[in-house]
Amino acid sequence: MLERSVRAGEDLDPFKADKAPEVRTSVSPSKKSKVSKKPASDQRPASHIPLEGNGHQAQADDVNIDFLEPPSVTDSDLDNLSHTLEIARDSILAADCCIALLGAGRLPKQVYSEELIMACLGAVKNQLERIVYPFVECSDTSALLLHVSKHEKAHRAQIAEVFQVLASVLPRINSLVCADTVTMSDSIIIQGVYIAIGPFFVAEAGASDSKGKKESFVVNTLGQTAMRGLRLEALSLIRSIFANHEDQRSWIIEEILSSLIKLSDTKQKAGQFRLRDGRSIRTVSALLLQLIQTSGHGVRVQAKRLAKARQQALALRRQESVAETPSEKSSGPLMNEKDNEEIQLYMSGLESATKAAKTIVLFLTQRSGKAKATKNSNEAEYRTIFDNLVSDLLVVLFWPEWPAASLLLGIICKFMVRIITSLVSSLDDVKSSSQTDNNAAKTIALDHLGVIAARIRSSMLRSKQGTGGDGSVGLKTLDEVLSRTSLKHFERLATAHQDLATHLAKRSAQDQAYESARELTAITWGQELAIALRQCNTSLRHRDDLEDDPSSLLSFGRKVKSALRDVWKEAITDVFDIGSPEEVARIDRLAEEIGIVQDLRNSYQPILNVTLLALDAPPVFVRTKALRALGQIVTSDPTILTAANVRRGIESHLLDSSPAVRDAAVELIGKYVIESPEVAGDYYQKIADRIADTGLGVRKRVIKLLRAFYGVTDDIKRRTDICTKLVLRMFDEDDTVKDLSIKTLEELWFTSTVSQSALQKLRNGTQVPDQHDKTQLLNKVSVIMGVAASFRDRQSPLEDVLYKIMSSKDEVDAGQLHGRYSEICEALIDGLVDASELPGFTVINCIRTIYLLSAAYPAILSGSNASTLLPYLKNATSVSEQVTSDYLLKIFRVSIPHMPKTAAKFGNELQLALQPMILKPSTAGGVQALQETVACLCAVVQNLTHDFTRLVGLLKSCNARLQSAAQRKQMTAPDLRTLSILIFIISLLVEHCNFDRLRTEQPDLSADLDTVSKGSIIEHVYNSLLSLYQSHSEPGLRGRTLQCLGFLFRAQPTLMTLESSAMIMDATFASPEEDGHARLLKIMQEFLVSEAAKHAQKEKNKTNTKGRQVPTDINMEELVGNTDGFADSGVSSAIVQRYMDPILEAALSQHPQTQGAAVDILSFTIKQGLAHPLQSFPVIVALETSPNTALSARASALHSVLHSKHASLLNSRYIISARASFSYQTRLAQGRGGSSAVAGVRGGTALLHRWFALVREKRGPKLEFLKALVRSFDVSTSLAAVQDDVDFARYMAENFAAFDYKTQEEVLLVVKSLTNVLSTAGMQCVEALSPGHLLTQLQAPTVPQWQLITTTIATEPGSTERCMPDATGPTMATATFASTTPTWQTSEKIPLLRTSILIAMIMLLKAHLKNLYGLTEDKCLKWVIGKKNALGDRPASRRTGAAAAPLTWARLPFATQPLVTTAHMAAQRDTFLEIWNEDGVTAEPEDDFA
Repeated sequence: MLERSVRAGEDLDPFKADKAPEVRTSVSPSKKSKVSKKPASDQRPASHIPLEGNGHQAQADDVNIDFLEPPSVTDSDLDNLSHTLEIARDSILAADCCIALLGAGRLPKQVYSEELIMACLGAVKNQLERIVYPFVECSDTSALLLHVSKHEKAHRAQIAEVFQVLASVLPRINSLVCADTVTMSDSIIIQGVYIAIGPFFVAEAGASDSKGKKESFVVNTLGQTAMRGLRLEALSLIRSIFANHEDQRSWIIEEILSSLIKLSDTKQKAGQFRLRDGRSIRTVSALLLQLIQTSGHGVRVQAKRLAKARQQALALRRQESVAETPSEKSSGPLMNEKDNEEIQLYMSGLESATKAAKTIVLFLTQRSGKAKATKNSNEAEYRTIFDNLVSDLLVVLFWPEWPAASLLLGIICKFMVRIITSLVSSLDDVKSSSQTDNNAAKTIALDHLGVIAARIRSSMLRSKQGTGGDGSVGLKTLDEVLSRTSLKHFERLATAHQDLATHLAKRSAQDQAYESARELTAITWGQELAIALRQCNTSLRHRDDLEDDPSSLLSFGRKVKSALRDVWKEAITDVFDIGSPEEVARIDRLAEEIGIVQDLRNSYQPILNVTLLALDAPPVFVRTKALRALGQIVTSDPTILTAANVRRGIESHLLDSSPAVRDAAVELIGKYVIESPEVAGDYYQKIADRIADTGLGVRKRVIKLLRAFYGVTDDIKRRTDICTKLVLRMFDEDDTVKDLSIKTLEELWFTSTVSQSALQKLRNGTQVPDQHDKTQLLNKVSVIMGVAASFRDRQSPLEDVLYKIMSSKDEVDAGQLHGRYSEICEALIDGLVDASELPGFTVINCIRTIYLLSAAYPAILSGSNASTLLPYLKNATSVSEQVTSDYLLKIFRVSIPHMPKTAAKFGNELQLALQPMILKPSTAGGVQALQETVACLCAVVQNLTHDFTRLVGLLKSCNARLQSAAQRKQMTAPDLRTLSILIFIISLLVEHCNFDRLRTEQPDLSADLDTVSKGSIIEHVYNSLLSLYQSHSEPGLRGRTLQCLGFLFRAQPTLMTLESSAMIMDATFASPEEDGHARLLKIMQEFLVSEAAKHAQKEKNKTNTKGRQVPTDINMEELVGNTDGFADSGVSSAIVQRYMDPILEAALSQHPQTQGAAVDILSFTIKQGLAHPLQSFPVIVALETSPNTALSARASALHSVLHSKHASLLNSRYIISARASFSYQTRLAQGRGGSSAVAGVRGGTALLHRWFALVREKRGPKLEFLKALVRSFDVSTSLAAVQDDVDFARYMAENFAAFDYKTQEEVLLVVKSLTNVLSTAGMQCVEALSPGHLLTQLQAPTVPQWQLITTTIATEPGSTERCMPDATGPTMATATFASTTPTWQTSEKIPLLRTSILIAMIMLLKAHLKNLYGLTEDKCLKWVIGKKNALGDRPASRRTGAAAAPLTWARLPFATQPLVTTAHMAAQRDTFLEIWNEDGVTAEPEDDFA
């Protein structure tokens, strides 16, 4: 009757599904088919959908099943449900009764029917899967279930009854399947396993919400902790099965892990096991750890058996040894037979647990994919499961109740270390499958090893602290204790283990999980003791080798043996005492100390070693991850950075070829700069050098790191060096790097350390400055002075930095920043008075720094401060005085317009000081000093003194003397010098003072100005200079006159467009004099810069702060059509476009001054867009190949600008630009006095490598570049080539051979293109030079060998004649002997032979590339140009050794020398045919990617 009730509930499905389940194919996992022990009939169903359907059940093949409306629930359905639930409850009650009877024991074996037991378990499993789990999960596959969940309390009460019965039956199943009296079949055990693991894969409805459906019906129906209780019972069941059925352990673990990927992500995350400290780990992780801990249950059983046997033997021995003396009793051996048996037991005690742990690790890692990017979604899920497991292990590592975490983590560490070791050991094997198949394993290992090692190291460091305030006891490892035979340390270690065991025994009464933890902990301790005891016994057997007293070792051995026998000793404790919180905390610290002195500590050093080993792996991602892993280790112990091997590893990777690796190395060091200043000192220089790294991320990280360095060092020189490197980033090609550098310098220099109130009191004189603040300010000033001294050019980048800092602020912040600038300027001026407090102070450095600050913020200099500077202004007699005067003049010139009218006294003093400097200019300063002096004088008159009478008087005097001198036909040297000074003064006066406007504004000066000219003053001076230029042919005077015209051009740009000016410039460019070219180009460059500065100043005036426009008045003159003001705007563009050809020609000049000025103009033109980019592009490419590194770098920067703005326009100029670079190199070679043989490589690097590096960033432009340049090997249809074609082809071949290819696609494209040329022009050339050659090759297999021998007959010196012997075979045509020179050896055929040289170079280049990159001919032929595939995306790895030798022309001598004689022609023909014949015959390189 019970069996009938049971079987009635086996296939019940109360909630018939209306649609297929959403994610998983079964509620709980199904058994793998590979487990032979499991019958097929016991496998889980593949779907919730029952086999027998009804009218409401949707078919599996309905396409739109998810979109059907759910059927309505009728009263009949509810009645049927009620009846079905009653049957289900009765079936479980019957099964419960049957299992209880069978599990009671003392029944005959015939009663234990496998069919009955399977039916009972099947009913339990069915009700769990089809009633409890869908209800708990609130599955939406059944409309009936949804209705019951929301509305039917009576039916929910029935479900609660079913749940209670099911919860109560699980302990009875546990008793049944683990009964000692009857051995259950595999089918029963497997069914029990499925029942046990099912609850762990159920996520309660609303588990992810704080209050949801769970609160509304699941909790109200089943109770708050219902599922937790069910899981605990299931955990007890699976633990018992796992402990008692060792043969089933592997597939149980695999079933649990494989079931995880059948769940949705939400359900995987929902299952959380709450720990006692409030944190959580994943339920499956807790389950796996529990199973590992349960694996040692058999050892405990056998240990108790041995203990019982020992007690019996001891009792027997006591009876037999009554007559023995005490000395005889104590003289027995250390170990007896039972002790050996016990040692053997513990030595293998962890095998089961280790095997289970290895099963977990291997199962997950082997399924985590065989490639770096996993192709299967399951592979990624297994990787996630493994990552989650490791993170959970680190959470509970060294917890007393989770000893399996240490064991499993130790297995994982060994596995990962082995993976990395095998990776590095196979690096020399190019074809090794481990290189490509284990990327996922490498990634997993490197991702986790650093975190694991960091955790281990942290615990080790805490343990090394010894006894301290944290309650640690300073335990030693048992190996250390044994080596010293220290009873004290052993007692301490044994006591710690006993305390831990006692604690676990106390807690096991409350939680069965502690019982399994106690078992594994005891087995681990027992194994350590067994190993120590065996070593003691072995040492005692060889007493003669002992250095110490054997009695101490014997005493120690007996202590160890006693501890081994007490491993399972039950301590007498109070069952109601589970420990105070303080006691629990003490045990936790104790457990960590015990854990760290056991086996896991031995994993730390191997992890560190393999991490350092992985730093040298070829794959970039391996090196990057290894550095990050090392960084995680260093987090726990920064002192390892001082280790020599660690330092070498990091420093070498600061120069790694990969930006990602360099970035990781910089990041690693950067983490510990502040905490460890000594580390900062060790690594500073190498880190600082990386600020110019090619990787954008690396540069940004180094900037941030240098900022941290600045804060931890007090060395002024180092701080200066840091700031200098930051200022140099103003030349960076990336704007974000510039902005970051500026922001960093602002924080370092202008972030106040003094409060605003204190600063105000300081200014008011009501507070004495703090000595510390003053020292900080002086140090800051010293650093700024040092940085300023590093840039002695006319345009210092520091000036741009200071200006950008100031211009980026709004009104509020700008006021604060003005205060910082003024504070620094005051300190600098105080330093001029008393330089004793400023380290590294010099007058020049101080004044230079003041100039940079005043250029950024002109109002910084007050009249009193300017008066302090005035005594340093003098007519210079030395270079240092001249430099000082120049800076002072610049300071006054920019500051005077911003000074108040009260500074008139200073203005008068300055005017008096300037007048003698103009009338008697210093010979040391030259024209530059005179320019600044006149400009400063004009500024002080216009803004402060308004003494225009003196300016007009100076103009009149100079003009009169100029007109007088111009009338003279002959002049002496002093006269020429005087005249030169006159024209400079008058030109500069006109440039800096608008006399025409002055005549209008001050009529009282009109009379004096009219004496100079009644018309325009500037035009009068212009005409005077033109007259002087035309009337005197002396080169020096003409040059100075041209320079003065340049001053006028800057004042009135339209003068430059006049025909008279154009005639002078055309004549200058047409003359062969290079100095004249350089002078004129310099004038043009200064004019362009001046125009740009005017435009920039206008823009500054239009915007005040943060780019906001300032309201401006409308210019009515422009509105009514007066365009005089527009005339100047297009002069720059017109001049550049008119003289573009001379400028480009001058840029390629070998005259340094001419080339420098031309490149300056070219740079300005490109950046301002004054001419079409295609005009200058070939010259830019040519300059990139210059041996002058500075010039080459400038050209490369301009190339980057053109590439970023006009990449699409440049595509049509590839060959033209390559030709321009070749022509430039030819010109350089001839200029050096050498031959015209131009090399395409310099120092192993292709001359065009900068160009290639730019275009290869994107696939499309890169392929277009290679396709275009490879056309340089094209041969005309006439097969005629000149020597220049050969030289250019050689130049390009050397470039192609030396290019740094990144992917196989690039190399294959070049090789395939070369093959196409050979297949057409190559065969035509062969046929032209040897008409029967191709036919002979085709027929070679059928022709006798002797008929293929060619005979050389000398006809005359320098020539040869080739013929074939008479042919008798049918395949050989009759050959006629010629008595004259062959047709191919005449002078008309030299172009053809030059073509043969070109074809031979192509063949040698092709063979070189194939050999260098390991490509076979078959692979090259199959490659399709432009087709993207996996082969082309592979990295292009160069071979090493002989294969990496550069391309040479030793076999082709006429590639580097011209054909002259007929002998040369014959030798070239022979060489060409020999190279042609070798194609396809030479050994192919091994296919690295086969």
